[in-house]
Amino acid sequence: MKYLFKASLATALLFITLHATLQAQSVKLHWKLFPQNDSLYMLSQIAQPGFHTAQWIDAIVPGTVFYAYVKAGKEPSPDYADNIFKVDKAKYDRPFWYRAEFAGSKLLAGKHTWLNFNGIHKRGEIYFNGQHIGTVKGIVERGIYDITSLLNKKGSNVILVLVVPPRNDPEHNHPLANWEAPTYISSGSWDWMPAVPGLNSGLTDTVAITQKGPVSIEDPWIRTTMVDMNQANITFKATLRNASALPVTGVVQLTISPGNVKLSGPAITLAANSSRTISYDKADFAQLHIKNPKLWWPNGYGGRADGTQNLYTCTVSFAVKGNAPSDVVSKSFGIRKITADTTTLNGPLRVYVNDVPILLKGGNWGMSDYMLKVRGKDYDARIRFHQDMNFNIIRNWTGEVTDEAFYDYCDRYGIMVWDDFWLNNFGQIDSLDIFKNNAIEKVKKLRNHPSIAIWCGANEGVPGGNPAGPLNMAIRNAVKEFDGDDKLYLARSNAGETNPNFSIHGGSKVLSGSGLWSNTDPKTYFTDPHNGYLFSQNSYGMRSELGTATFVNIESFKKFMPKEYWVAPTPDAVNSKTNMWARHYFSTDGALGGGSDPVKYINTISTSYGKATSIEDFCKKAQMLNVETMKAMYEAWNDHMWHDASGMLIWMSQSAYPSMIWQTYDYYYDLTGAYFGAKTACEPIHIQWNAATNSVKVINNKAYAIQGLTAQATVYNSDGKAVTAYNMTKILDVTPTSATEAFIVFNSIDKLPSLSDVHFLKLRLTDKAGKLVSENFYWMGNTYLDYTALNKMPSVRASLSVTSPKISTAKNKLNKVLAYTVANNSKITAAFGIRVQLLDAKGKQILPAIYSDSYFSLMQGEAKMVTVEVAPGLLKKGYKLDVRAYNN
Repeated sequence: MKYLFKASLATALLFITLHATLQAQSVKLHWKLFPQNDSLYMLSQIAQPGFHTAQWIDAIVPGTVFYAYVKAGKEPSPDYADNIFKVDKAKYDRPFWYRAEFAGSKLLAGKHTWLNFNGIHKRGEIYFNGQHIGTVKGIVERGIYDITSLLNKKGSNVILVLVVPPRNDPEHNHPLANWEAPTYISSGSWDWMPAVPGLNSGLTDTVAITQKGPVSIEDPWIRTTMVDMNQANITFKATLRNASALPVTGVVQLTISPGNVKLSGPAITLAANSSRTISYDKADFAQLHIKNPKLWWPNGYGGRADGTQNLYTCTVSFAVKGNAPSDVVSKSFGIRKITADTTTLNGPLRVYVNDVPILLKGGNWGMSDYMLKVRGKDYDARIRFHQDMNFNIIRNWTGEVTDEAFYDYCDRYGIMVWDDFWLNNFGQIDSLDIFKNNAIEKVKKLRNHPSIAIWCGANEGVPGGNPAGPLNMAIRNAVKEFDGDDKLYLARSNAGETNPNFSIHGGSKVLSGSGLWSNTDPKTYFTDPHNGYLFSQNSYGMRSELGTATFVNIESFKKFMPKEYWVAPTPDAVNSKTNMWARHYFSTDGALGGGSDPVKYINTISTSYGKATSIEDFCKKAQMLNVETMKAMYEAWNDHMWHDASGMLIWMSQSAYPSMIWQTYDYYYDLTGAYFGAKTACEPIHIQWNAATNSVKVINNKAYAIQGLTAQATVYNSDGKAVTAYNMTKILDVTPTSATEAFIVFNSIDKLPSLSDVHFLKLRLTDKAGKLVSENFYWMGNTYLDYTALNKMPSVRASLSVTSPKISTAKNKLNKVLAYTVANNSKITAAFGIRVQLLDAKGKQILPAIYSDSYFSLMQGEAKMVTVEVAPGLLKKGYKLDVRAYNN
């Protein structure tokens, strides 16, 4: 897979959490995989060095059993058609052996050797050289084993893990949610992805062999407290573990950068086979009081430049006099403050970062990939897309993402994380002890990430159905004890609680509910805050879910749908639980995407844009609906900013499986119209139109006032000529984090010239120097929502021109930025809904890529610069910018 952004080694060291650096030469583990079958292979056989594994397949670690078999070509592509629904699940819903063998001669002498597991789904029985050394239970529980005494230092060593999937115990055959928590609950299927054979069981996180001295450093916690914007204090905590049979004396040394803060603690003597937790703060070392700290901000905030995501690195070592450090660990962290209140807006939750109110704008992230194959750098483009859409938050829905790389990239790109635990709605779980252990492990593993702003107990229901019950308190206590209440805690995702034991309380208005999940017209978004049913309040407030079906572009559609379905969908076609549309979650059945109401989506396209004549025509029209709907969602919350609106997260912002619902970019990295609707609406400084009142407002998300802005409105007929009688201009000042009305457009319309059946409104916002700050574009019909006249516009194909690109280097100094100028040279028509995409010499899409704009419109004689950022390796087969308008 190609990656949009590649970090240099220095950058990677800054942003990616490092583990012990005192490792031997890299011990690469080559894992093999085979189902447990004692009639074929007994444990004593497979534990022998040199065991013949020709019948086994290559495992993918970290990864899942099922994906390994897909990668090995043992199953047809589960992305395509209904293949995944035809898989014999019994082949995978059983225990599997993972096996790896390595030479002891690769290890350094005189070191303690550790075997480290960071998570197994659902249970792992671990053997080393035939001896059972431990059991890992849960998706984030760690297994850290000292294997020094068991090593075959001159010969081969065998690691075996028997992975047992969820629901494999006949006595506890409960549904995945919630009884099997902690688990990847959507692996059992949800209304946006299919059930995965084996329920995504496997070695789902990293496995590593490390070597250290006698003392290791565990769970370093760099806790920051801001005194004010110019001062911060750091408290450092860690556990020191002496694994040797002798006492060891040494000192803890810290280096914090930037700032090159260095300190050495007092001598510490650890008894044999013992551990001790150490803690240092400014009372111990004045250097831990930081003056003028470089703050971490969410995307779009932090001074007059776009969001500043300053990160620090803390390197800690335990040094034994006269010897090399016993252990060295580095962690990245950020200095920032997260607070909230429910009084400023008389109920709704309002979140502050560094004392600046943040209008939360982002999306729900269900699963990175339905087979858990997204790893490491795979997150780069995905999180960067969220940054590019001007989002500032992602909700890790039911904790489906457990990869630390996800958080690393959120740190880097300024995306706050609303982090759920592994529960949906009400209900109990099978093992409270296992859940408690995993909750603690999750908090300890992730607490240093500045991106995490909210811990949340459960999706929609209170954990266990009781705010003061043992399940909710297990989560709450894990957060309180191991993260010190430095972040917010919500018991449930769509309503508040009044129990004073919780960080956020104040009644049900704290959050404004969930849903709807289907498309609605713009006026409704601006006037009906209820617009939902699960605990929805008659308030915009803080909405954790609001969604719409989001059909893909034609190129992606043809990748996963059989050719016989290359026709425009109809309401009858999707009214089935078993057809191919349903297999990709475009169905009236509730379990197969029915909440997105595809019939409504199809009918909206037919009535607003005209009945589609082909699947290509349907995809084209769908993108314009996607732009309009997604933009209206966010702009409605912008419009009510701080009156009663404090944030909104769409359901959903990314795609885990090829489908036509709930996404901004699709499974293949292609950007839909919804992507650009969100990108426009979520601009830090933004000009927008209210479809219900005709009010034009300037939205300022910045923490500073701006003087001398000029707001302009121009109306065009469909021929692309301005109707100057409608022009409006106003110079205005805006206060920090505010929504300020500029003027009302289309006032006294009966006294103004008539307009074409479909006409356009362009808004522009410029600063004192005349520099463009924000631009927005709307289409409207003389009859509300009737845009069918767009289909009568003259073709603009021959009049669209594209210049050769100007090529520069991106900010990351690795990617290329291609700058094109697209012009409409027509003298008779506007160019509406122009889609741009980068294609190679054979006409295939170049993905992923970041576009400055797409699905935009140009009036007569207008031109626009479009930039495309892309990894250079993707350009080796040639490239050109393809430009096609709606009226092509």
